[in-house]
Amino acid sequence: MQPTLDYHALNAMLNLYDKAGRIQFDKDHQAVEAFFAAHVRPNSVAFASQQERLETLVDEGYYDASVLARYDLAFVLKLFAHAHASGFRFQTFLGAWKFYTSYTLKNVRR
Repeated sequence: MQPTLDYHALNAMLNLYDKAGRIQFDKDHQAVEAFFAAHVRPNSVAFASQQERLETLVDEGYYDASVLARYDLAFVLKLFAHAHASGFRFQTFLGAWKFYTSYTLKNVRR
């Protein structure tokens, strides 16, 4: 039985050729999944609704209430639903890693 590899090891395997001399692109996809399992999901905060998420982000000072107040709440919620419905998924480990380590909000109080 092969040991489970972490996302660092899987990402490094992208630089190694398989037995047939091909780049192991599947390792990059596996690295994305491993990164989400080890880092993203355990550190994500779940909300009952998008409205609750927005209210929390405003209350915690991450979003500016005066900016959101310029728009109808139904429009903002519809915009978030539209973005979520796009079904975006990171295709590469580097893309996911860069986004989640550099651009996402961090809860430093956890």
